[in-house]
Amino acid sequence: MGNKISTVGDDVKRQGEGSGGAADVYKMVDLKGGGELVEMMKRARWTKNFKEIDDTIQEKVRTFLYDGGRGKKVPISEIIELRNKTRSSAIKSASKDKQKKTHEQALLDLKFQDSEGNYLQNKPDRKFRECCWDIHQTGSVGETILHLCLLNATAIHADLAKRLIQAYPKMINDIYLADEYFGESILHIAIVNEDPAMVKFLLDNGADVHERACGNFFCPDDQKSSRMDTYDHEWVDVTEKTNYEGHVYFGEYPLSFAACLGQEECVRLLVAKGANPNYQDSNGNTVMHMLVIHDRKESEYEGQYASKQEMFNLLVELGARLDIKNRQGLTPLTLAAKLTRKEMYEYILEKIRQVVWIFGNVTCAGYPLKDIDTISETGEINRNSVLNLVVYGAEDGHLDMMDGLIVELLKDKWKTFVGHRFYKKFAIFFAYFIIFMVAFILRPGVDLCPTTTASSGSVNSTTSQSSQVTTENDACYLIKACRTEDKVRFALEIMVLIGAVWYIFIAMKEIYHQGFRVFFITLKGAPAKAMFLLSDVLVVLMLPGRALCQHEYEDIIAVFAILFTAPYFLFFCRGFKIVGPFVVMIYNMIAGDLLRWIIIYLVFIIGFSQAFFIAFVNGTCDPESNPCVFLSPIESIVGMFAMNVGEFEDIYGTFDYSEYPTFIKIIFMIYMIMVTLLLVNMLIAMMGNTYQLVNETQKEWFRQWAKIVLVVEQSVSTEIRKEERLKYSHPSADGDRNFVVRWHQTQKEQEEMARQKEEIYQRQRKAAAEKKKQVFRKMSTPMVIDTREAEEGHVNM
Repeated sequence: MGNKISTVGDDVKRQGEGSGGAADVYKMVDLKGGGELVEMMKRARWTKNFKEIDDTIQEKVRTFLYDGGRGKKVPISEIIELRNKTRSSAIKSASKDKQKKTHEQALLDLKFQDSEGNYLQNKPDRKFRECCWDIHQTGSVGETILHLCLLNATAIHADLAKRLIQAYPKMINDIYLADEYFGESILHIAIVNEDPAMVKFLLDNGADVHERACGNFFCPDDQKSSRMDTYDHEWVDVTEKTNYEGHVYFGEYPLSFAACLGQEECVRLLVAKGANPNYQDSNGNTVMHMLVIHDRKESEYEGQYASKQEMFNLLVELGARLDIKNRQGLTPLTLAAKLTRKEMYEYILEKIRQVVWIFGNVTCAGYPLKDIDTISETGEINRNSVLNLVVYGAEDGHLDMMDGLIVELLKDKWKTFVGHRFYKKFAIFFAYFIIFMVAFILRPGVDLCPTTTASSGSVNSTTSQSSQVTTENDACYLIKACRTEDKVRFALEIMVLIGAVWYIFIAMKEIYHQGFRVFFITLKGAPAKAMFLLSDVLVVLMLPGRALCQHEYEDIIAVFAILFTAPYFLFFCRGFKIVGPFVVMIYNMIAGDLLRWIIIYLVFIIGFSQAFFIAFVNGTCDPESNPCVFLSPIESIVGMFAMNVGEFEDIYGTFDYSEYPTFIKIIFMIYMIMVTLLLVNMLIAMMGNTYQLVNETQKEWFRQWAKIVLVVEQSVSTEIRKEERLKYSHPSADGDRNFVVRWHQTQKEQEEMARQKEEIYQRQRKAAAEKKKQVFRKMSTPMVIDTREAEEGHVNM
């Protein structure tokens, strides 16, 4: 069952108007602040006589409850079926038989006895839900009267809600049952209302601290269309892929709601009542993940970031863990790196680091590499590491995070094992390219030693030799050694073939160690390497052409092979700072400016070329005396491109052979103004802007250099990566490896350190004063002396 069609908007409208199939609920309490019970509550507060309101609650509210308020265990299948009433009927009918079978099985389970003689409804089971309010008599969006009281959020409604809970305690855990707000309890609403007093009252009366608000309203925006139901549990299954963006995505649990809204008192109350900060929602996010997701740094949220830090500290003190991964395999630290929450990312680093020593303004600290480094403990590539997410991140925020710990880690990798491998690879490729180029330079274009054949007569007759002997070119001339250069060429071609096979073997080895997914993701970040591997494949494909003497086929393959080989130099140029920034500019211009410009350019050139073609259909062009380039649609496109680059003198002379020469010349002028002057200069301006942006952003080249480091790192085997990891890391007390960095403390860090020292000093003074008081009490306590002990000499009088 999917959420393809929703009519919840109509249900919400009926809720606001107090109409619909459950209008009796809105007669007692509505969203406009009125209702029979509300009016009675007002009179009761004024007269201090609550008999009328209590009698009405017992009389009218009881009719909406199961078993007079004692509640009932309802199968989850029935609740899911009710929740899907606002969804597409076509989707529901597809699983109607399954719903019926599941519901019948649930009813049988209710009557099943286990070996100890305990009925299943007396035991917690996620296939059933304890409901007090009749699920078929709720409001238009599945709410109860308690939800309406909390939604109004006035003192009158709060007192009414408390009297309802005291009359029927099991109503406290009833939830919204419609899909839009499914799972929201009155505890959630009290937290959103920022009412700690009500939160405490609800917790004291048994409110479920682990209720999950998983309705469509509380779901990330990009997951709303993928919501799916199963009959194993009441929460909704969603797709793994998401950007976590949603105005009311607060993590489903009441504790997450309170933390995201910055309510410290409610957080303490919830944890004191047993709320587990390490429970995960449908996306696998804990409350710590939610603090990262809802981190805001815009000006209108000034001061909120500090409260997030304080909340973060509080939850860590209350037992929240930082090593739990969500469904995407991200911890709070790696999630902060992916979502470019730089301040929160740096703050988490400070929390997990281990300070080794401090001398003046220099701090030596160790950072656990488990979630930071791309190399895991086993030597495998960790795609969800901080380093990988930052380096391959596409947002501008990822570029801003290329500093500090990331820079130091990359530099150590380069010094340890990446640098010399990079230069070695470059030297090997340079030699390979020179051999490749020389082999093609020595390649003959024709047969240099053709075969002579005598047709008739005597071959020794010098007078008739020219007429009797014929020369035949051999199609297999590329495998003939007519010159010393051909022997050299053979040797070079064998070396090129061996080199191509070797490069392909290395690529297959990388695939074996990394897997196809990681390997192709790496190639996506290094297009020059992808082109080079394709050229190696083309070199191997030249063998059938050589063996079958198909030199035309071999020539075509060879042209593409050499074209795809040369750009691999750009991959190595990114590793040198003197030319690296220019390579980055070329990549950005090709992928951005040039691609956008070509799309617009093709629109103009195709339109104008076909106009020229139509004008020359009945022209007087003679292919021999006065050839024209506009005699076919394809040639017209080529001719327009030639005019665009300035070669239009000869083409302009053919306009007189058109059926409409004056009209063609006018179109030509329009084309030159719009395309040659406007579009070409626009391309120049776009590239100039890109050049300026890249030139001003020095970190852009550093990101490209970082990608080279990771590409070289991924090209080695798992065992080598594991060994090299031990060289640039240090062991820690918990068995993990730490990356040790020495920092010069900033003014802010020094102030923070001074504050912490002052706090420690004050605590020590307080502890010392308390100890003195205890000693004083002990010394001033009157001693009772036993006379018998004094007589025996046990006490010195």
